[in-house]
Order: sequence, then C-alpha cells, then structure tokens
Amino acid sequence: MFNVQAVLRQQEQQLAKGLREMQGEKEALEQQLQMVLMNTDVLEGWLRENDGKMGNMRNVDVDEAFECCDSLSKQMLECTASDLAIEDVIYSLDKAVQEGSKPFVQYLINFRLLSREQFFHRAAASKVRAAQMQAQVSTMAARVAQHAV
Repeated sequence: MFNVQAVLRQQEQQLAKGLREMQGEKEALEQQLQMVLMNTDVLEGWLRENDGKMGNMRNVDVDEAFECCDSLSKQMLECTASDLAIEDVIYSLDKAVQEGSKPFVQYLINFRLLSREQFFHRAAASKVRAAQMQAQVSTMAARVAQHAV
C-alpha cells in the first residue's frame, strides 16, 4: 500500500512538473505571438505610409539600382554577379540531371565549362578585393601622414 502511494506521489510530482513546464512554454509562446503581432502592425503601417511613394519606382531598371563609386567596385560587383549566376545555373543543371531531363555526359561537359568560368570570376574577385584593400590601406596611410604633419 505504501509502495503504491509512493509511486502515485512520484507520478503526481512528474505531472505537476510537466504542467509547470507547459505553462511556462505557453506563456513564452504568447509573448512571442504578441511580438509578432506588434511587428505585423508596424510593417502594415509602414506599407500604408510608403505605398504611394513607390508609384514612380516601379519602372526602375534593376541594373541601375546600384551605382558603384569606382572601377574596382564595379568590377567586384560584376565578378560577384557572374559567380552567383553560374552557381544558379549549376544548381539548375543538378536538378535537371536528377530529374532525368539532362543526360549525365552533357551535364559533365557543361559543369566543367561553367566551373572553369566561375573559377576565373572568383580569381578576378580575389584580385579586386586585394586591390581594394591596398587602396584602402594607402588612403589610411595618407590620412595618418596628413595628421602627423
């Protein structure tokens, strides 16, 4: 009899502990829900405020959305865009081979050509990055030299 009571007490404690944990989780989820609702209200308000402002922005050329400040930045943007575009094409080729719509031999040929081209874009981006760092260091050194005088 005492053994059964001890087991029942232990189970009662486990159930109480589980109930407390679930209540804590429920409170945390309710707080997160309130935060999401607040953020939704803020975003909807922003959209209402700025909806009319986008009228003349709908015909913006995507290529003109970013303006590079120098030739190195332009070259870096082009290298990165090419690299990512090739990455997208390789992903599509992978999917085509998995679906069976592209022969594996053709996939290998295309993959090799694209990988080679991607390598050159990444190498160029690496050189541009190094040149940008060198230019930045030179600019900083010139500033320090001006302040030292």
